[in-house]
Amino acid sequence: MKTKSLILICCLAFFSSCIVKSIRPFYTADSTEYQAHLVGEWTDNKKGSWAVASFKQLFLEENKDWSKVSVEEKATFEKYKDGYQITYTKKNNEAVFMGMPFKIDNQLFMDFIPFNYEDIGNDLVSQHLLRTHSVAKIDKTANGQLNITWLDEARLTDLFEKNQLKLEYEIIGLEESFVLTATSEELYAFLKKYMKSDIENKWESSEKFTLTKTNAQP
Repeated sequence: MKTKSLILICCLAFFSSCIVKSIRPFYTADSTEYQAHLVGEWTDNKKGSWAVASFKQLFLEENKDWSKVSVEEKATFEKYKDGYQITYTKKNNEAVFMGMPFKIDNQLFMDFIPFNYEDIGNDLVSQHLLRTHSVAKIDKTANGQLNITWLDEARLTDLFEKNQLKLEYEIIGLEESFVLTATSEELYAFLKKYMKSDIENKWESSEKFTLTKTNAQP
């Protein structure tokens, strides 16, 4: 790659807005709350499709003999039993996420972490990739649709620049990616305070979807 091209890529990455990423989950163990109405098939307003399945149900279906389940697998089950396997498909490209629902007061959120994604065909490259967490606010509309809005990096960088936010973070890689390194307790406390703040356009985001259920029961 030519040096000029590399500099251009870095500059574009620096100025482009994207979702906030974190090394650790945005939820705490006692804040998760399973939401049965999220399970099902959905389509979004950007021609994508979403399949949301209960992780607990999938795990138990695949592990009918509990005596054969390893200690590590049982620990994983306990950790994610309130979560979902979320498959997002667009233009024949599929990505699978582990989604953990949690609440702050009466507001529903979802913590996303990649579980599986399109094979890039290079094992050495894939070993360099770090699967980070992101967080989205979920609002159910009166007609049963879901509005999913990710926390946008631009909102936090503005707070950092104004010295109004003390969360620990790092800027990493050639693309200078912004990654939070705070604890889950600190992230949860931040979201709780953020929800109560009067910050203008605090949920304006580069990534937001409106989902409509395609297999709704009559």
